[in-house]
This record gives sequence, structure tokens and C-alpha cells, in this order.
Amino acid sequence: MNPSDLRRVEKARERIIPVVEKEFGPKARFVQIFGHGRNMMVGVIAEIPEQPLATDDVPLLAIAQYDEPTGTVRVVDREFKYREARSVGQNVALLDGQGNLRLREPNGRERLLAQKVGGDLFPTAKGDALVATLVGDGEGHETSVGLIDMKGRVKVLADGPGIDATPTISPDGKTVVFVSGRTSVASFFVTTVEGAQPKQLTNVGLENWSLFGGAPASFVPPPVSSHHMEWENEDVLRYNAGGGEFWKLNVRTGQAAPDLGGEK
Repeated sequence: MNPSDLRRVEKARERIIPVVEKEFGPKARFVQIFGHGRNMMVGVIAEIPEQPLATDDVPLLAIAQYDEPTGTVRVVDREFKYREARSVGQNVALLDGQGNLRLREPNGRERLLAQKVGGDLFPTAKGDALVATLVGDGEGHETSVGLIDMKGRVKVLADGPGIDATPTISPDGKTVVFVSGRTSVASFFVTTVEGAQPKQLTNVGLENWSLFGGAPASFVPPPVSSHHMEWENEDVLRYNAGGGEFWKLNVRTGQAAPDLGGEK
């Protein structure tokens, strides 16, 4: 892992763990971080289950907020009923286990923003909308990528065959990058907030059979989630590819490489 990333993780653990144990009990554990920087969200479970969860099982979480620059932690909601949470401007978006996305305002007032939301919440830099994975009405596991504004209006941006998921939106609010399996290999695609025809950025020409026996040198791994993505600027996206490895992707050219980093 990039040394600077490792230090960020260790510092977050040092600050979050004592607060979680104090506020939720000694068996509680934080198991997920949503976002980064100021007002990062933290998912907490009541205790580690005795039996491992099945692949499709998602634990229901209580939510805390962690301010990375200052290290302060505060409880947002003590009920274990959420799948995800993200800061959206001054508000907090909370996704429950039934796919209902609610917006909690600073005064505590809460309203339903959207339904049939699968997750992967990623807010705009302005805090006026967020992108997310949407769940279809039909059978199976088909999903799409949508833009949800603060009035609850939902606009589908990408809906190809199979899974379109894990979206993120550039700092200028114009470019949406997501992961799709429409070519049989999980790859990055790019579109716009106007819903332009998606363009494949990575793994162009690869098919699933080409991964048998190990991925080729040209393979660009997909992100583990949208919660560990950071934009360095409007062109460069940094993301967690799993195993402690971060990659950088140029969303204009499709060029990607591991971010090995260095001592900072």
C-alpha cells in the first residue's frame, strides 16, 4: 500500500475505534468508510456475526461521521438499519436496507429522496446531487447508473445489458465514470450528466475468456467500491483496486496505472 494511504488508514482506526466502542458498546465494530476527507461517513455493526455473511448479504449499519482533517467523530444515527451514507453538501444521504434513499437536513428534518436505489452513492462537489446505482424493476441483477438531485428527480445516465454500477462524478459536475460488465469484463466507461453514449475507457478488446489463467498485462482492475474514489482533478480519478492497491485513471485517455506513491 502507498505509505501515505497506510498512514491515513491507521490514523482513522485510532480515532474511530474508541468512539465506536464508547457509543455503541464493546462488541460494536466499524466495518465501512464512505467517502474521504471532511465529513467522511462510517458504518458500524452491533457485533461481528458468528457465521460469515453470504455473498449477497449486506449488514445493516448504524452511522457515524468522521472528520478526517480534525479527527473528530460524532454519531449520526444509532439504529442499525442502513446500507450506506454520504455527506451531500450540508445534508446527509442515508440508504436503508429496502433501497429507500433519504436526505437528512442539518435541522434534523428528513425526507424521502428516491427509491429502488442499490447503493454506490457519490455526491457532486457542490452538494446539489449525487450519482448512484439503481435497481431495475425486472428479475435478475440488472442495474443502471443514475443522477439524483436534491428535489428527488432521478435521471438514468447509463443502462446497458447486465450491470452498470459504481459511479462517480468529476469535481466540475460534468463527467460520470462507472463500471460496466456489458463487454463480459468489468471495465470503466465514461458518460456525461446529459447522458451521452457511454464510451469504454479500459480493457478495450478484452473478453472474459482472456482472463483465464491470469489477467493480461493490459488489464485494468475495477474499483472495490465508489466509496474509495478520489478525484485529483477533472481528468484523473484515483481509486482502490483491492488488496491495498490504489490506481490512477485518466478519464479522458483511459490510461491507468498503479499509484505506488512514496513517503510523504
